[in-house]
Amino acid sequence: MRISKIEFENFRNFKGYGEIKCATDGKVTIIYGRNGDGKTTLHQLFQWVFYGAVHFNKTTSDTLYNLSFESEQAYNSTFQVMGRIDFEHMTEKYSLTRTITYRKELDSSSIINEELELNHLDSDDNWKRINRPQETIEKLLPSGLSEYFFFDGENMIADLRVKGRDSAKNLRKALYSIFDLDILESALGHIGNTDLKTTVLGKLYLSKGTISSGSDINATKTNIENAQNKIEEYECIISDDEAEKNAKKELISNISEQIGSTKSKEEYEKERRGLIKQRDAFLSNIDSEMSQFGDMIINDFPQLLISKTVEDAKKRIHLKVEDSKLPQGLDKRLIFYLTHLSTSKCICGRDLTEENKEHIKSFLDMMPPNNYDSMYINFSAQAKQWGKGYSRDRIENFIKHVIDNQEQANLCDAKIRDLDEDEKNSKDIEDLIVDRKNAENRVAELENDLIKANGELEKYKMFLKKEMKKFDILTEQTKINRVAMRKMDIMNAVRDYFKECLDDESEKYSKLLQENIQSLLNMMLTSKRTVSVSQEFAVKVVDSYKDESKSEGQFAVVSFAYIGGILKLVSDVENLSGKEYPLVLDGPFSKLDADQRQNVIDCIPKFAPQVILFSKDSLQDYFDADTIGRVYTIQSNEEKNIASVKEGFTWTSDQM
Repeated sequence: MRISKIEFENFRNFKGYGEIKCATDGKVTIIYGRNGDGKTTLHQLFQWVFYGAVHFNKTTSDTLYNLSFESEQAYNSTFQVMGRIDFEHMTEKYSLTRTITYRKELDSSSIINEELELNHLDSDDNWKRINRPQETIEKLLPSGLSEYFFFDGENMIADLRVKGRDSAKNLRKALYSIFDLDILESALGHIGNTDLKTTVLGKLYLSKGTISSGSDINATKTNIENAQNKIEEYECIISDDEAEKNAKKELISNISEQIGSTKSKEEYEKERRGLIKQRDAFLSNIDSEMSQFGDMIINDFPQLLISKTVEDAKKRIHLKVEDSKLPQGLDKRLIFYLTHLSTSKCICGRDLTEENKEHIKSFLDMMPPNNYDSMYINFSAQAKQWGKGYSRDRIENFIKHVIDNQEQANLCDAKIRDLDEDEKNSKDIEDLIVDRKNAENRVAELENDLIKANGELEKYKMFLKKEMKKFDILTEQTKINRVAMRKMDIMNAVRDYFKECLDDESEKYSKLLQENIQSLLNMMLTSKRTVSVSQEFAVKVVDSYKDESKSEGQFAVVSFAYIGGILKLVSDVENLSGKEYPLVLDGPFSKLDADQRQNVIDCIPKFAPQVILFSKDSLQDYFDADTIGRVYTIQSNEEKNIASVKEGFTWTSDQM
């Protein structure tokens, strides 16, 4: 299967109509979105259109319609939420549309109709509607494997870390379904054993006493049936209690992680005040720098304004200063005074002849308008004063300081927004501690209940075993009992054969999965890790010291390898030849270091024939340009709960 286009209308925070065209040529489609923009919403949209199910964060509403759009509707009017996916499977083209119709009411809106429509493009290029669309989708894209096709990296990490056993059970169930092993498993459950009266073997066993007489036989048979009922009852109790205990333990783990990352009110306020103080200091620096810059500009602007003109004027004057040097301090008034003296003595005391006076008069030719030497000298001296204090480096430093301080202020604002968002979505530490304590108390209660229930279960199993032995002795002589025993022998043989087949197939697929995950880990991790996959599909990853502990980044890498190994397993199975499944991945790339991120991204295109990738981190520097097919960016107005999708990478440097 390859998805060519997804359309949506008024789905959660996406108001109005939107569409995303996906690359179908093996290249990656990337959809960028920051926390809160609607990235998870779009990821869940795929699940909703295909299966009608969504699994949003517990802190958010499950309401599917856009609240802003709903508020604009008239009371008692109807409106729709729509999702559509166009895809190709085994060269056949399909279009799947899911629509929910709501009626606007006073408090909220209620569902009045939900419709799923699947159309197929026939050989004549006509769209034909398919009956029972959900059954067809189940065959094309099994819901049991949907969490692996529509992969939520954050949740998968949580599954591997907290509920690995349950995750293995889910994977086992999904793979059994797609490989048709669930039929064998169902047959084994149907055959069962003699301990349960509802199974084939259980019924055959009790049939031995149907024609036998005597109070001892009847009493023993009644005891067996009562013991079987009690065993079933306590097994149900144990199963329910175990499920609740695991859920509470997961809750405790999640709460502990929240407590570790959650700040108290005092810590929150202190950190926020600190960030505001830092931001205001940077803004104050900007004001100071701008003020100084303004003063400098006021002082230097005239010089800056005429500096080029002055230089041009100096060039235009173009006098031979070196050839005609005018004595410093000489001006027209002094020349006039000296040449018009009535005495024959100069002011210096020397003789002043007419010849001397004529020489002095010659200096007049060097002065404007007769000569520009003196003008050049005076102009140059003045020009130096005009340009005094001007520094290009100084101006550039002012600008740099302003930009640096503004960037730091913006960074503080971003941290404040993140801090406020975390505070808005989280409980107080005190409340979290109370919740954890309540969960721990409930786990303790359940463990006590389980000890009691398991004790009762073992008691009834021992009693059942004793009564069955007694029953065998009382009923072994009759012909019909011998027939029943023969039938039981046959069913036991059938059961053993089915179990052997199931075990062989499980071992084969678990080994293949192990090889796939190991191969991917070798490519994605720099440190050596060894993978083992049990017959029950429980995944274990250890280092050379047999240590299972992993950093958050390593857990993320393991989750990528896990999903990649599963998809490769499904695609390589012989009886599924020709089937292709897309990977719609919301990956926790921020948990990876630079090397891990690059290694994972290099491997992602190998996971599936089509990859649609959601990311809150820029991946532009990690993907080769020729591996990217299409890129979209979610643009969001959180205050109005409105988002839209725009093609291209639209983030600026301050948004990354």
